[in-house]
Amino acid sequence: MKKIYLLVLALFACIAGWAEDNNKFYFTDAVIKPGETANIELCMRNEATDLSCLEAEIQLPEGLSVVKDAEGNPQTTLYRNRIADHEILANVLADGKLKLLVSSVSGQALDDVEGPLLSFCVRADHAASVGECAVETVGESLLVNASAEAFYSVGVKGVVQITDDATAIESIQEHNGNGLIYNTSGQRLNRKQKGINIIKNAEGNVMKVMAK
Repeated sequence: MKKIYLLVLALFACIAGWAEDNNKFYFTDAVIKPGETANIELCMRNEATDLSCLEAEIQLPEGLSVVKDAEGNPQTTLYRNRIADHEILANVLADGKLKLLVSSVSGQALDDVEGPLLSFCVRADHAASVGECAVETVGESLLVNASAEAFYSVGVKGVVQITDDATAIESIQEHNGNGLIYNTSGQRLNRKQKGINIIKNAEGNVMKVMAK
């Protein structure tokens, strides 16, 4: 009987580990100059379940702060290619953490299984030190599916490169894989947009492309 009990516990541990590996957040890398703003994308891999609701707290490093709109709310953007009828609640806590809650009144699941869900805007202080710093989720982030089952994602980090280089091509080349497209603020794009696009091709070369 004891062996069966231990086997059941091991099975639940394996299931929990599998759910964690297949349902987790991650960030895209961002490049920003002191005194300027950039968007950081919060991405989600949700292979294991039909996730419909998520909650996370994000810690910004010293020198970065969340940009707010005229009403004092954090500037956030939901990506409707993955989030159809969801809404977002965002707030900057007293300790500077960014609190995000994304939910669907109808319980509709996220579209697709991987990619950016939303972005939030940050500003680098004029006195921010040049170099790499980390943006990370704090503790366990809550993920809920349409059946109200809860899953958790452990803390993850994203890289923000604070640079005095106008385009930060070297930083993009170091941190990102082939075939990715960025604007000159370091924000990843799904496709080329009007203006200057920074593209790393299959050979690993970084180049600027002007799109009309």
